[in-house]
Amino acid sequence: MVTEGQGSEERRSAFLQLRVTPQMHAAIARLALDHDNITIRALVMNALKQTYGLDVPDAELRDQRGRQPRPAAATGD
Repeated sequence: MVTEGQGSEERRSAFLQLRVTPQMHAAIARLALDHDNITIRALVMNALKQTYGLDVPDAELRDQRGRQPRPAAATGD
């Protein structure tokens, strides 16, 4: 039974934490930046969807903080 102030089971979220080395964190952050400057969260959710076929709604792949994607820095190549 859902009482007032609680979300439905589908709308609630749970935390998932992953401890990685600083080098791996930097590599993951670089991947997120290189993939259209998405968040690490969106990168991981997208990887779980594509690799394992998990049901991840497109809304979950957007930045949850309302941040707008920044254009990638131009390189002087």
